[in-house]
Amino acid sequence: MKSKNIFLKAAVGILCLAVVFFSCSKSSSKPSNPGGPVTGTPDATLTNLGTNIIVPAYQQLATSTAALDLAIAAFNSNPSPGTLTDVQTAFKTSYISWAAVSEFEFGPATDLFLTTHFINSFPTDTVTIRNNVNGAAYAIDGLGNYAAQGFPALDYLLFANGTATTLARFTTDATAAGAKQYLAALSASLKTKAAAVSNAWSASGGNYLNTFINATGVDAGSSLSLMVNAYVEDFDVNLQNYKVGIPIGMYGPSVLPKSPTKVEAYYSGLSDQLLIKQVQSFQTIYLGGLDDKVAATSAVNNGQPLNSVITTEFTVLLAKIQALPDPLSAGITNNSQAISDAYTEIRKTTVLLKVDLPSALGIKISFQDDDGD
Repeated sequence: MKSKNIFLKAAVGILCLAVVFFSCSKSSSKPSNPGGPVTGTPDATLTNLGTNIIVPAYQQLATSTAALDLAIAAFNSNPSPGTLTDVQTAFKTSYISWAAVSEFEFGPATDLFLTTHFINSFPTDTVTIRNNVNGAAYAIDGLGNYAAQGFPALDYLLFANGTATTLARFTTDATAAGAKQYLAALSASLKTKAAAVSNAWSASGGNYLNTFINATGVDAGSSLSLMVNAYVEDFDVNLQNYKVGIPIGMYGPSVLPKSPTKVEAYYSGLSDQLLIKQVQSFQTIYLGGLDDKVAATSAVNNGQPLNSVITTEFTVLLAKIQALPDPLSAGITNNSQAISDAYTEIRKTTVLLKVDLPSALGIKISFQDDDGD
């Protein structure tokens, strides 16, 4: 997905990668973004979120990307309708696993580049992908390749133009060897990053879980602040704007041409399932302890307890998302009312999460979007 800051963010990412051993290495004893958090008694909410939600989600992503990598190796050895189906199934499982961790873009995820800009930049750059397949020199995580990697690039290679064309790309085409090589490189990058982040959170690895549950408080370096900022940004920027707003022709206060091809997972038609999983994850995270913290503040919204309002809103939003036409791109083309209804609900949820939630918790939202909200 794209924004006016993408090139700056990608450039910073590459620079950080180049000097990782000197300035970007992950400490197992400090939060990734230092800001003077209060440390001491583990926080119950952070303990539950980290132990029962974040760590299992990263483990699932690591497992699914490893399975995808094995399926791609089998496909490259013997491209056939059967092995292609196996790869496509593994891809869908892995992509949906990503939707359950995109909310946690802090700590190991940012240090190890398991981030939206490297993993899920869409619409994918098909021109660069074809150039890479045709023999152009490339680095998967290179500055010029951020939009030609990750799940969207795999989505294009594995699903565009149907089974026959896809199989020809890896068998009879003159660049079949390059296509196999690029497919394997994309998969290996995903597997490596997912495994590294999962390991960084584990007790036997970097044990960031211990850091996370002990960095209490609500200041800029606390775990709650880091997580809420990432949580809100993922909903506001990624879900609201790029996954729904831009494809339907709405970006903040602007009305744009509808762009059905700009939906997430356009080629596989997985957009709806990814949205459902992501909203379910947002709901699970909120009910994983944020609800208790909000309830404890006695904050209200229009005279109602804020916790009750947010809890109810997630239920309503999920129902709207589950009612979306499938595939989402066709619904946009056909001017589906269900999409307009869902977008209206998304906007309502954004205000609750971006304004009311952090205000109740005393957390400053530090990320900057660019849609005029």
